[in-house]
Amino acid sequence: MEPSPLETLITLREQELDLVERSFAEAVARETAAEEKLTAAQAEILNEQRIASSPTADDGAVEAFSRWLPAGRLAVREAGEGCRVAALERAAVRSALIAARAAMEAVRTLREEQKEEERQADLRKEQNVLDELAGRQFGRS
Repeated sequence: MEPSPLETLITLREQELDLVERSFAEAVARETAAEEKLTAAQAEILNEQRIASSPTADDGAVEAFSRWLPAGRLAVREAGEGCRVAALERAAVRSALIAARAAMEAVRTLREEQKEEERQADLRKEQNVLDELAGRQFGRS
């Protein structure tokens, strides 16, 4: 027996939801990796600053830090931009996830309504049969 159009739609919605859920997990992972990269870049600046400001550091260490600092700041800016982009991507996929879940729920609700209508129709048919039998029985008496 061929599946009903509604069952086919449910199958498609389930596949869509699964795909969007995986995309969301991947977006969260990318955002986490970007945040870790930012944290590492910030920690590197603090570490280099601590080394350069150590009482045992000579002028060469301070000069090396001052030459390196623009690159360190650039790394922080780039990592921050990566975080911003990853957060935007995650938000976009989250919106798609919400929409896919809503669509899935709508189709499931429609299926439940359809099942209830079928159940009610079956009950009406059964009642009609009972009414007909009762009418025959009372008609003979």
